[in-house]
Amino acid sequence: MDPLILLCLALMPVIISVSPVQVHAAESAGNLELPDQTVRMHLKGYLDRLDRLDASSSSARLEIDGQLQRFYKALDYRAAWTNRRAIERLVEVIGESADDGLKPSDYHYDEIRGFVENTPESPALKARADLLMTDAIFTLLSHMRSGKVMPRSLDPNWNIPAPKPGLNHDQTLMMAVMGGKFPEMISSLRRSSPGYLPMRKALARYRKIAEDGGWQAVYQGPTIEKVGQVDRRMPIIRQRLIVSGDLSPDAPLPKIDALPADSSASGAAPAPLIPPDQVYTQDLFDAVMAFQKRHGLSVDGIIGIETLNAMNYPAELRADQIRVNLERERWHSGIFGRTYVMVNIPAFTVEYVQDNVVRWNSRVIVGKPETQTPVFSAQIQSVIYNPQWVIPSGILAKEAIPAIRKDVGYLSKHRLTVVDSKGKPVDPSRVNWYGKGGFPYRLVQASGDDGSLGRIKFNMPNRFTVYMHDTPTKPLFERARRAYSHGCVRVDRPFELAELLLRNQETWSLPKIQAAINTGRTRTVPVPVKVPVFFLYQTVFADGGKVSFRDDIYDRDKELLGALNSSKDRRSVEEAAR
Repeated sequence: MDPLILLCLALMPVIISVSPVQVHAAESAGNLELPDQTVRMHLKGYLDRLDRLDASSSSARLEIDGQLQRFYKALDYRAAWTNRRAIERLVEVIGESADDGLKPSDYHYDEIRGFVENTPESPALKARADLLMTDAIFTLLSHMRSGKVMPRSLDPNWNIPAPKPGLNHDQTLMMAVMGGKFPEMISSLRRSSPGYLPMRKALARYRKIAEDGGWQAVYQGPTIEKVGQVDRRMPIIRQRLIVSGDLSPDAPLPKIDALPADSSASGAAPAPLIPPDQVYTQDLFDAVMAFQKRHGLSVDGIIGIETLNAMNYPAELRADQIRVNLERERWHSGIFGRTYVMVNIPAFTVEYVQDNVVRWNSRVIVGKPETQTPVFSAQIQSVIYNPQWVIPSGILAKEAIPAIRKDVGYLSKHRLTVVDSKGKPVDPSRVNWYGKGGFPYRLVQASGDDGSLGRIKFNMPNRFTVYMHDTPTKPLFERARRAYSHGCVRVDRPFELAELLLRNQETWSLPKIQAAINTGRTRTVPVPVKVPVFFLYQTVFADGGKVSFRDDIYDRDKELLGALNSSKDRRSVEEAAR
């Protein structure tokens, strides 16, 4: 027998809320149907209608509708929500979903709350209430497990698999409803990502700031560069940093003498008093640097246009930004494993995590907005010393060939060799650079310090032809905003990452890696264990218990926010239950 049916039978005393006295009364009146038979009829009718409406539903909606169908079939279409305390807990749980950046209205919040205040009387309304409550918890659990928005609906190139439900997911859902354990299940899903809870707390904080009127804008003016500088905006800046938690409200003001030390001796007019709160103190300087670090700015303590713009960004928009990235956290929940490499594209960082501990991190350079680094996952399979660069087809067509047509010296300037399909060099003078159709050759750049890939490349086969590598353009790493590549990711300290991935100090210590590279010979070294690598896009993330913000360099947040706010999917079940 189906294990779900066995579970249903085990729970049947809880499910069927009809007493022997009610059955006897019904039979005495000549009615052999149980009192909830009409409710069952309506429930089955609603589910049949929902099945017909599914043609235009999203895949996520179809999955939930399938769960609803199996759930009520296992219950023989009886009402599931007969415990008032469970319904009250459901209302509480739905209301709390706002703290996760979700919309309680997606879970029929107002209508279910109305059912608590005014118990439905008619069988049709009882059936509707039951279906909406079950749909609410199934949908909320689905959204908490893997997100409300399907990533592929926003990015057709998305190739990161969504977290899959457990093998006994239907039984788990049954127990969540019938056993009243859904609040604990939702709470456990929140804890599945280490960054999730700090971001959830930050959402509540920024929403409270917005509700209280936000922070006062700091008006533009001269750049504030050093400790001791006096500026009338300093009280506003101080308060702004206190509100966002970058400065302690107990930070002391400086003690300032009323007059210069020699003013009475010179007979000069008394100098005007300097209000202590207008002085750029060391505490303020340190707080500004902390603020700059959290917002991905140059960490120099200098209050210029970029820092002021970040300070003036409205609190309600920061809350929306956190909502968007809580959704991304749900997308990523449970996909990493214990050991992996992760690139955060808008943060311009990469980190190596081993056994759930961050062992190494580095600055990176990512794709320009017009040549974006894609979001994807792959596996690092090998490390290549002194790699040659085969120019990708996109760069070949858009940049290299047009440049060669103007000046064939482009080849020697960039140390490029023309090779045929067998890898044999071809004389550039024999190539028809103006030919139409596909280009039958490849352009290969020699390895070396001046090569585009630098001295090391991390091989991770993927359909985007994107990988991580060294670079000769080291000065670009000193910039706060590092979107300069054609899509690949340039790593600041790649030799250190190679040492960690190769996991063999005797054979591949850092000095031995350097020695192998110094030979100038191209060599491919397989990693002993293939390591997953994830290229992700997080414009908000937890960092040491606080949240950090980054610019939306590829303009992706707005579209995701719109999808989060959409109510399209919930309307199908509400329409079916009319």
